[in-house]
Amino acid sequence: MASYLEKVKEMLGQFDTVTIMQVPRVENANADALAHLATSLEERLLKIVPIEVLESPIIDKPEQVGPIITWPCWMDPIISFLCDGTLPKDKFEARRLRYRLAYYFLDKDKLYKKPFKWKSSGT
Repeated sequence: MASYLEKVKEMLGQFDTVTIMQVPRVENANADALAHLATSLEERLLKIVPIEVLESPIIDKPEQVGPIITWPCWMDPIISFLCDGTLPKDKFEARRLRYRLAYYFLDKDKLYKKPFKWKSSGT
């Protein structure tokens, strides 16, 4: 198990951003059953979860990385305008973008949201 964790840690460095999501047990019954199987060899679990015995470790196989598909992001128009002044062709979207620009700034090609500043009424 530790060798797989090390392999994952090595591969994480190859990506610019990584999102790790926790899947609730309700939505991942197979993984939950496997976790129970790993801690106890109850006979009822052996009937539910098929067990496959591997002849060789999977980590020895050559690394295969699937294609990375990127979809348009909500940040793209903001970054595009801040970098080169490009506005959307649609007038409504351009107006909406100008409004949203007040809340963001670009620093070293990364988009940040400006901090909220509270102005007191002088009381």
